[in-house]
Amino acid sequence: MTTKKLPSELLSFLEIKTGIECEGIRVTTRGEIAKTPHPSVFGDKLENPYITVDYAEQQTEIITPPSSSAHETYMFARALRRIVNLECKKNDELLWPQSLPCGLPGNPEDIEVARYSDTKKGRAAHAYREALGVKYGKARQMLSGVHYNFSFDNRLLDAFGGSSVAYMKVARNFLRYGWLLVYLTGATPRNEVISVRNSDCGYCNPITLCPDYSTLENYIESIERFIDRGDIAEAKELYSKIRIKPHDVENLLDSLRKDGVSYLEIRALDLNPFDEAGIAEYDLDFLHAFVLYLLLADEDFSSDEYQVTGDDNISTVAGRGLAPHLALSRDGQEVSMRIWAQDILSDMRTMAQGLSLGYDVYSAIEMAIARVLEPRLTYAYQYKKLAEESSCIEAGMQLAFEHRQAAFDERWLTSGFEEWEMSTQLLIKEALTRGIRVESLDKDDNIIRLSTSNRTEYVEQCTKTSADSYITPLLMNNKSVTKIMLSEAGIRVPAGAEFDEEHARAALRNYVGLPCVVKPKSTNFGLGVIMFPKGTSLVHLLEAAGSAFGYDRTVLVEEFIEGPEYRFLVIDGAVAGVLQRSPAQVEGDGKSTIAELVERKNEHPYRSTGYKTPLINITLSSVEIEFLARRGLTPASVPFAGDTVFLRSNSNISTGGDSIDMTDAVSPIFKDIAVSASRVFDAVFCGIDMIIADCTNSESAYAIIEANFNPAIHIHSFPAVGEERNIARLVLDAIGF
Repeated sequence: MTTKKLPSELLSFLEIKTGIECEGIRVTTRGEIAKTPHPSVFGDKLENPYITVDYAEQQTEIITPPSSSAHETYMFARALRRIVNLECKKNDELLWPQSLPCGLPGNPEDIEVARYSDTKKGRAAHAYREALGVKYGKARQMLSGVHYNFSFDNRLLDAFGGSSVAYMKVARNFLRYGWLLVYLTGATPRNEVISVRNSDCGYCNPITLCPDYSTLENYIESIERFIDRGDIAEAKELYSKIRIKPHDVENLLDSLRKDGVSYLEIRALDLNPFDEAGIAEYDLDFLHAFVLYLLLADEDFSSDEYQVTGDDNISTVAGRGLAPHLALSRDGQEVSMRIWAQDILSDMRTMAQGLSLGYDVYSAIEMAIARVLEPRLTYAYQYKKLAEESSCIEAGMQLAFEHRQAAFDERWLTSGFEEWEMSTQLLIKEALTRGIRVESLDKDDNIIRLSTSNRTEYVEQCTKTSADSYITPLLMNNKSVTKIMLSEAGIRVPAGAEFDEEHARAALRNYVGLPCVVKPKSTNFGLGVIMFPKGTSLVHLLEAAGSAFGYDRTVLVEEFIEGPEYRFLVIDGAVAGVLQRSPAQVEGDGKSTIAELVERKNEHPYRSTGYKTPLINITLSSVEIEFLARRGLTPASVPFAGDTVFLRSNSNISTGGDSIDMTDAVSPIFKDIAVSASRVFDAVFCGIDMIIADCTNSESAYAIIEANFNPAIHIHSFPAVGEERNIARLVLDAIGF
């Protein structure tokens, strides 16, 4: 087989837009189909573009948006499947990892057909599925799989006669070569069967229907004949392994006739039970090369072959793909399946090299060759061996538990967005859960666009939104103005003074020996803040001021307020969470140095750098070393067992501090004070830092030391100690989603 040589000017148009639809059944931890409805957190099934259902209430379907990257498609799919798995965990359920369902009710009629909103569209969707259950049986409807959607660049399509002509060619070539995908991705084995789902026992029309793929018009007319004869009720009931998709899915045939083909959908892929996403990333890379091959490969076979022999070969491979000497029909002759597969893959390898498709694609082709040469590498064989060690159900349950645990172990991450700051990741995850469309605009600045059918919102770093006015952050970022406004509102703040470098000595002389804090006028994250709880000398005060001047031209000195520090997160006039923040610290074991204890504490999965995990790594910078030195310690000191060694005076999470959830313990009076403070600045999103001697005692002394715009939410969502809280949900509520 030869492939069309592309003119050099077309080589830059090889980008393929892809997306997948991936189904999966929710089951109990006993391996029975769940009886709970589709989780309400996912909203309207007809409106959520990412997470919905297919046939039954328990048959979840995730849908990725179009992407030009196999990696992005994979990561998005994994993110969505992880979201579903986390919801499953809340109900003590699992997401079944295999295409062949498990634990169906003894009476298939007990399978609950998907319910929709009481609208014309919702009633029609339910009625269509009820009719399918009657015609095909509800149990067969529960077979799950992966659908691969793809489209080519229009400039590339034009070189092949336009979109309709080119896509029809791809469809014809798929019928000739599609059996190879069934072999490579089949994962529902039974003896020699490699894919029950794609076999004659799987999901197919009651009678063999062979559309005419010679032209788009002939294709449309052949489907219309099927409908007129009563073979199928409507066009979308044609269960071919490849579908011609229109621009308007609600008017399929009319849209195809009027507007041509929009994209193609391959429906021959089993769920990969070994991968969280339901499909391996290298299989997506392989599909990239495979569909290009279908476009570029010459056609040297008759129309009869793609209409009849193609389906027969797919059924043969699905039903006997694990047989050692399987033969297929090619050009009217029997040929070894493995020899033919090697021929195809060899052509694809040459094509990939010629088109410079990249290492990932080339590597995926090599992996496919390995699976052809060694059937024991196929998913079907691997799953079969796993099942032989226990049972099919137990094998699936084992993998389902592993996938759910993987989602839980990294529940603060949003797959595909791991490089974004933590709070923004959580907002993205909640938006995906609700079906709010998310577009990445600038990863470095953490700017996203959120949209639904009736509104759009731009968000930076999770809580910078249009809900707050422009002046709000300016007021809160200026600590002097913050203190003035709070004090005028009758809210207690520390007494103090501000000064520039010229007047530092005069201002600080009044605080010699007094408990005080020296800090820049306009910083966050505890930068440049130095505390002297027991007072200090003028020399040390001037040194602290010098450090603070590195962040601002104006520095503040304030009285030190004794007591623990708390962060009150206020969202839209209510306290969403309260944390007690404890300075960076380690606990001695009597044998390890402080440096070793820090290294060990930083191994906790909550800790990393760059605000990508709930807590930040503790460092031993000059600030920490100087703090230790004032206490006669160095990083090489060995604390006694049980001794707590503080490394900083400030308690910011951003400098390695610990977070303890106190939302339910703190007295309501202090929550009211925090809300009042946020209203002083007319802030929708606000972090109020308060010192309280005893947060449970409403009569306790307190003082607000800072008001913060753009507060982080991840520290409340995943505290070091205490209840995890879904703060992202409240953020979306506050901005009207």
